[in-house]
Amino acid sequence: MSSERRVRDIYHKGVILCRPDSPLQEVVRVMADTGVHAVMVTEREGEFPLGVVTHTDVIAHYGEDLTAIQARDVMTSGVISISENATVAEAARKLVESNIHRLLVVNDEGKPLGILSTTDIIREIRGTRWVWYLD
Repeated sequence: MSSERRVRDIYHKGVILCRPDSPLQEVVRVMADTGVHAVMVTEREGEFPLGVVTHTDVIAHYGEDLTAIQARDVMTSGVISISENATVAEAARKLVESNIHRLLVVNDEGKPLGILSTTDIIREIRGTRWVWYLD
């Protein structure tokens, strides 16, 4: 594992988006059907997100009518981003210091490219996969 590895080497490409007025029920369907843990909230694709809806934001509304709640009502504002050219070590520090689980990865122009999660960094720390050998 090299301390000079870059975010661009390990992040998940692509960003799943919803509009601020999207019903929370639709956001939940997207999360459940795709396995993502966060959906970025934006007015238009390619723009920096207004916020993010995470699993934690959603489960706080368990038992409520999710069709009556909009993404803007539960999103966390102030999305924290990192350049695709940053080192993984910089990303890890930013995650820890911000007490969050994922960063929005952006290019030099600030355009969203994907998501870097704590799991991505754990996999990077682990290195090459290994196999249990059973006799």
